[in-house]
Amino acid sequence: MDRLQMLEAICKHWEGPVSLALYLSDAEAQQFLRYAQGSEVLMSRHNVAYHVVYKEGQFYPVNLLRNVAMKHVGTPYMFLSDIDFLPMYGLYEYLR
Repeated sequence: MDRLQMLEAICKHWEGPVSLALYLSDAEAQQFLRYAQGSEVLMSRHNVAYHVVYKEGQFYPVNLLRNVAMKHVGTPYMFLSDIDFLPMYGLYEYLR
């Protein structure tokens, strides 16, 4: 939840499809829904898939989250990235 502002920036930089796994509690999932619905950037995108993995335990399951996001990729190629990575403008078109 502390990096949600990065999602809008990524969507501005990356025009291609996105498969995003989110590690959230029930309350955080509701907060994310309100955030996404209030964001012009996120609401204008029709090629972003959100996958909520509900919090369980004290560890952050990085590999599980990556596997969930990768399982739902619908393209022959993918560009794996963490939420902290901001691609250069036009990278999607360049890679295509």
